[in-house]
Order: sequence, then structure tokens, then C-alpha cells
Amino acid sequence: MAAWRKAITEHVWRNRVFPPQAIGRRADAGVTFVVDRSGKLISSALVESTGFAPLDAATLAMVERSVPFPKPPAEAKDDLQRLTVLIAYDGTEPNLAPSPEGEKLLQSWIEGQAKLNAKSPGTDDTKLNAMLRSICCGC
Repeated sequence: MAAWRKAITEHVWRNRVFPPQAIGRRADAGVTFVVDRSGKLISSALVESTGFAPLDAATLAMVERSVPFPKPPAEAKDDLQRLTVLIAYDGTEPNLAPSPEGEKLLQSWIEGQAKLNAKSPGTDDTKLNAMLRSICCGC
């Protein structure tokens, strides 16, 4: 579960966009959200405000942009998983590079999605992988 939670955190962070009007502004935010067994977002809420509306909106939006989430591992006891991600905005664009462990889990999820959604084996895997890796993260 710890590896999945870390991968989810990194997945959310990769969808972080820093609002232009907040450049130079330092702030901390926290968002909590609930994901079901299929990776669907059930709810999200700000649990720590930055005190600056554009950053608060960006914090909630990054969770929305992260849908769908990788599915929880089979050993997850509950059907709904609550996660909290803390964000430290330092006034600059974020570094979106995932950890090797997160990249491995993301690749596994991409392959699983490709198998579920592929109409023909082979090229769809490559196409899906390229599409998911090319999504603009606001950088």
C-alpha cells in the first residue's frame, strides 16, 4: 500500500500547474481525496488553504486532472481509499520528474489500461503510452 500511495502522490504532483499570478508566492496547501477500487475520484476537499484563491483552486484542479488514478492494490482492505497530498508552493515551476518506483508503477498501470482498452494488441499499447506521457503538465 505504501508504494501505491507514493505513486498516487507523484501522479497528482505531475498534474500540478502553478498559476502565473502566483509566481514568487510561497505557500503550503493540503488536499484530501477519496478514490474507489477502479481508480475513480469520489470526492476531494482542501484541508489546508494557502490563503490565496488561485493557489487553492490550482491545488483542487491538480487532483481533478489526475483522474483516472491507478487502481489500489489487491491487498487494500477498503473499497474507498482516502489520501492526503501536501503541496509546498515555492513560487517557481514544479519539477515533475517521478521517482523510479513511481515510474515503474505508472508503467504497470499504463500497460494494464492498454490491455483493458486495446482493440488490437501491439500498436495501441505504444499509442496509449505515448499519449499519457505527452500530456502537458503546465511546464
